[in-house]
Amino acid sequence: MLSVSNISKSFDHRTVLNNITFHVEVGETVILMGKNGAGKSTLLRIIARIMACDKGEILFQNNDLLNGSPLVRQKLLYVGHASAMYTILSAIENLQLALTLRGTPVEISRIQDQLNYYGLTNQSNDPISIYSQGMLQRLKLAYASLASWKLLLIDEPFSGLDTEGIALVNKSLHRWKKLGKSMMIVLHNQSRAEELGDRILRIKKGLIA
Repeated sequence: MLSVSNISKSFDHRTVLNNITFHVEVGETVILMGKNGAGKSTLLRIIARIMACDKGEILFQNNDLLNGSPLVRQKLLYVGHASAMYTILSAIENLQLALTLRGTPVEISRIQDQLNYYGLTNQSNDPISIYSQGMLQRLKLAYASLASWKLLLIDEPFSGLDTEGIALVNKSLHRWKKLGKSMMIVLHNQSRAEELGDRILRIKKGLIA
């Protein structure tokens, strides 16, 4: 599914990732853990092609992810800290736009169903500029539920959520696991990582410990 080989990245001459190498198999959930600033989010962003690396190679479904066509990334979905959506648009408009840009538009009834599932029905037509951090997290989960992907890269999905939101995230991640989806998840909670992950990779001093 995913093969990461010798990925390195430095900021201002400070090495954050140093020859990182690992694989993600089909249907596997890999958890990334480490202290703040260890490079977990940086690694996800490099795999998602949002950030360049200094050196290394990444293969996704046997295709060169770093130097290949953008179509290589079509079945990869990155969900980061930021919503990466337009604040002046509503939840419905943002999801319609994002899914259309991915080449997988869906009927508005499906979008409304997912927004309802994630508790956003009453604000579905409001600009997301008024959304709280927890609401934005729910919106990103609705997007992940609607998008067509083989590998999900998701950074701290439980951040900013109340008890109900945490339960929704947990249920969604377990559902995707049962569907045989591959995932890489950045987490800080050890017990949650052990519950969700097939493997835990810990990044320490730029290396996988």
